[in-house]
Amino acid sequence: MWTRSSRAAACSMVFLIACGSDCVTSDQMLTASVDAKGIAGPTLGLPVARFDLKQHFVSHTPYSACAQGPLEDVGSVELTVTSTSAVPLTIFYDVQGLNPSGNPVWSYEDSLGVHLTPQQTVTKGQIVVTPQRLDAGTRVLLTRILVDQ
Repeated sequence: MWTRSSRAAACSMVFLIACGSDCVTSDQMLTASVDAKGIAGPTLGLPVARFDLKQHFVSHTPYSACAQGPLEDVGSVELTVTSTSAVPLTIFYDVQGLNPSGNPVWSYEDSLGVHLTPQQTVTKGQIVVTPQRLDAGTRVLLTRILVDQ
């Protein structure tokens, strides 16, 4: 049996649920740069490339108020590679996003390589969409470098 106070409490709960928090969306642009040095041969220890990453990170709070989704915060990571070498190179590499503990959580391996003339910048575009923020850390592992003729 419903009493007047229990009806009022039930109506109040419905009102709180229906009129709860609004969905708040936050956009952030995060950036990171990694300088890479040669790993063998004539490039050993010499600067060869700079890897610039940019992430458009979108967060939603609270998720329960965001009916259109998503269920987690995500960011799209874009990559450009700029030659810092005095000679033309083809670079094979693996870009990794790290968590706060320094462990890799995503990876983009360019197994075809990128050809770079001195001071040239190549835009690779979007390489990953991830819930991991770019400011947690990134690293680049050079897997092979070919000195072009």
